[in-house]
Amino acid sequence: MFSWILALLLALVVWSLAAAYFWLVKRRRKETRLGLNALAGMHWRDFSEIVRRALHEQRGLQDVTGEADDSREPSSDFLMQDVQHQRYLVSCKHGRAYRIGRAAVNELGAAARLAGARGGILITEGMVERDGRSTADKQNVEVLDGALLWPMLQPYLPGDVETRVKHAARREAVRRISIAGLGSLTLGLLVGMGYLTSRLDQAAQAPAPASAPVQAAP
Repeated sequence: MFSWILALLLALVVWSLAAAYFWLVKRRRKETRLGLNALAGMHWRDFSEIVRRALHEQRGLQDVTGEADDSREPSSDFLMQDVQHQRYLVSCKHGRAYRIGRAAVNELGAAARLAGARGGILITEGMVERDGRSTADKQNVEVLDGALLWPMLQPYLPGDVETRVKHAARREAVRRISIAGLGSLTLGLLVGMGYLTSRLDQAAQAPAPASAPVQAAP
């Protein structure tokens, strides 16, 4: 009986760790990946528009108006300013295929200085390489990509898109947790049976107690 209690406890511990990993880690990664795919599937004008809205509502940035090139149309590169009238050049690299390195970051930093901006904000569903990130610090360029971008833009997606992304990530997590439960139960059964078998083998191999000698009657 004791062996089966240990096996059950082992199965519960393994399943709990697996469930926590799949729900807290893998589910979020899956949701981020699906969310970035949904963002990349948008038209670039719509993507630029929700970026403007997010920067305005979350950081208080406003569009810079009155410029010679102000077309009032969504653009992949545009100027925004904070309440202290500090300007930032926002660059949207729309697409999952982007792998941005040092050259693109240097180009954005130079364009920001030419526009009289304090720095740049680089936004992409793709990825900024390590050399690009190290260069961004020197060029006063903020990088928002991948896992940082999805939580920022998630509230501004159409409701059906956001619901579909979350539902798919949860469904995948539940499926993996169920499989982990079956695997943990199997592991517990194997451990319990192995422990019980070893106990039986030890009992079978133990030497039989010697019988006491019979004394002859006088």
